[in-house]
Amino acid sequence: EWFQTTNVPGVALRSKAASTSFEIALRQQKSYRVQELTPIAKIHFDAAYDSNTSSSASGLVGWDSRGVLIVWKIAIHRNVPSPFAAEAHACLEGVNLGISLRIHSVKLMGDSKIVRKKCQETSTDKSVIGAIIRDIQQKKSDFQYLIFQYTHRSENLVAHRIAKIAFEKGETIYLRGEELDSQNLASVGYRSRNLD
Repeated sequence: EWFQTTNVPGVALRSKAASTSFEIALRQQKSYRVQELTPIAKIHFDAAYDSNTSSSASGLVGWDSRGVLIVWKIAIHRNVPSPFAAEAHACLEGVNLGISLRIHSVKLMGDSKIVRKKCQETSTDKSVIGAIIRDIQQKKSDFQYLIFQYTHRSENLVAHRIAKIAFEKGETIYLRGEELDSQNLASVGYRSRNLD
């Protein structure tokens, strides 16, 4: 076995070790290309927290791979122990939103570095938000690609603003597709022409 052919025309390798490392590199390159070409929807999430009532509100805004607004959601959560837990609830809402929209490739973007890090880990989280993180980790298999990415607060203003609106409204609101016109957005308290 001094020469071993590969799936690449005209390429022959001298040894098995070389063949193995070449094939690994080729698989990694193909995998990278697939990830690069896969359309990824973005869901921005943020949370607002009220320590007086131990409640939080999650603000979520989703765009498709072309940058078109596809969903807008606010949700209220009760008995939330901390702002940290509020951010974890918002992230879980983002995961659930991606599942309900049947989006296979999602980039969840939020401004909590700690929640992002815990969601990416595979070990069991034993912190106060461990149960929420476990729920998120168990739902990862519902996606082809699920990326948790930190985004600066200044780039997450829409999600932040609608989380604050949620407290004023006191209810869960879900707008999708044709419901996302400016009149409906204004009726729930959002008055911006540019959602980017």
